[in-house]
Amino acid sequence: MKSSETNIEQVPAGQSKAWNFHPKLPIDMSPIFDLPPKPKASLKWLLGTWLKFSPPVNHLIFALITVYFFMPSPEEMQHFSTDWMLKIAAILFGSIILLGTALHLYLYVLAGQKMRLKFDVRPMERSSRFTFGHQVWDNVFWSLASGAVSLTLWTILYFYLASNGWTPALDTFGSSPVWFILFFFVLRFWQSFHFYWIHRLVHIPWLFKTVHHLHHRNVNVGPWSGLAMHPVESFFYFSSILIHFVLPTHPLHVFFHMFSLSLGALISHAGFDKLLIRDKETLNAGSFHHQLHHRYFECNYGSEEIPLDRWFGSFHDGTEDATLRIRARKKLLFAPK
Repeated sequence: MKSSETNIEQVPAGQSKAWNFHPKLPIDMSPIFDLPPKPKASLKWLLGTWLKFSPPVNHLIFALITVYFFMPSPEEMQHFSTDWMLKIAAILFGSIILLGTALHLYLYVLAGQKMRLKFDVRPMERSSRFTFGHQVWDNVFWSLASGAVSLTLWTILYFYLASNGWTPALDTFGSSPVWFILFFFVLRFWQSFHFYWIHRLVHIPWLFKTVHHLHHRNVNVGPWSGLAMHPVESFFYFSSILIHFVLPTHPLHVFFHMFSLSLGALISHAGFDKLLIRDKETLNAGSFHHQLHHRYFECNYGSEEIPLDRWFGSFHDGTEDATLRIRARKKLLFAPK
């Protein structure tokens, strides 16, 4: 085995056999909110996010290209017109189609890394419970017809209001350089906080049955599963943009945030722990933390940035003990009253 492959193995010895692959168990969450404080571990976590080719860096690159090469001018966006709104739609739909297609082709059609680092051994489904009887086409349809549409409408609304001076704004980096940089970190934690509570909301039984079940048909996920949502869910999911309506922000922050929500969902649902190019790890891909949610449902509602699941007793760390605990919790939640 090549040295670059030393971390490439299937389920580690002595770990759960319910998976084709999983990272070392138990999985953990961000140490930033641990008590007593862990400054070294917290700094390592933050640097590990920003000082390598991670998903947030990927989103920032997409945002930089968008703002400096494709974004309509503020003057154009002061009035509703099809020209600039279609340009925003093309940017957002195009980025989703580009990344979603690339990930799916590489991981599932060309099998670029075969089964290495794939969480679930099962392939994508062909079943009558999916639209068109096919999981992939179902996911593509709902990602574009619901997810991308909600993303686009929220983004258009924001830029219309911002261009008319009806939201606080940062015109340039120099106008507030500390806040400009700090706000990228704020957005990561806000996104985690907002996602947790919106996700808990759509797990209320009647909302789950009427709305969220569409997304949860994907027990074994692929890239296109990330945005495959009911329109009601996608509306609330992308309402995370509301932070920009009340805090001073720059278009770069807005597109970074929107790409984190959209492209980040494609990456986190990739179904593989990392992307391998020539047997070298190049990008953290699917989130095992969230993969556990799709397998066991009533756990891991949030993300790793804020340990809300740990605080509220819904954290699944991947171990068999956690599976038993979550199953018992699920029985209590859905027991007849």
